[in-house]
Amino acid sequence: MKNRHLFFILIISSIIFAFIVHCLFSKPAINDWFVAEWSAGDILTYTSTVALGLLAVWQNIKFKEENDKSQDRMEKLAIKANELSVISKVIEYEKEKIFQLNAKRQNFIDACNTTNVSSDLSDIANQPSDFMKTYVKIKMDSRDSQIRLSACELLHELGLYSDDKVSEISKLVYEYSKISIELVNGIRSGIDITNISEQKQKLEKEFISSMSNFIYIQENMLNEVICGDLSLEGIKEMYKFVK
Repeated sequence: MKNRHLFFILIISSIIFAFIVHCLFSKPAINDWFVAEWSAGDILTYTSTVALGLLAVWQNIKFKEENDKSQDRMEKLAIKANELSVISKVIEYEKEKIFQLNAKRQNFIDACNTTNVSSDLSDIANQPSDFMKTYVKIKMDSRDSQIRLSACELLHELGLYSDDKVSEISKLVYEYSKISIELVNGIRSGIDITNISEQKQKLEKEFISSMSNFIYIQENMLNEVICGDLSLEGIKEMYKFVK
């Protein structure tokens, strides 16, 4: 709109200027000093040349301004594209973390499961009597190793999070694995495990509840990143990434 107005102003100005020149050269000079050395055509040619030069300068200025704006837009788009690429990587990274955390949690629960521990000895009656004690030891040693390994793997996954709840959950993992190993040792030794089983059930409920809440929070955070309009800085702050 501004360029259109300027165009009309230039047309009107050129018409007025040409009319003024026509008027000046249509009357004789009042004295010799005012006698023109140039003709009307010379003045119009000179004026046109100057006008075209000024127009060229103006066009160059406008071109530079538009080029600067275009460059600025391109830089902003490049920054935005880079941010989107980083955000996409964050989403994939957090998805994989949650997947691994769920898998390691389930492995740990399965390893500590009392039913699974008992099923290890389901075929003990089929073993030779002189081999039963050794068979129980082998099975319980294997279960012991599974509990320790799955606990270490779960603690490693939890260590990838900077949430304040991690230390509390890690403590529960340690306590739950410890009581589960005590139960395995009790079965291995053939002692009464009633009290140990009760303690284990209590810790199991507490552990499962805490882990489920923690994973639920992580999934909600990820959904907010995917569906929300968060900036890269906002996502860094949410996940407490080191800048």
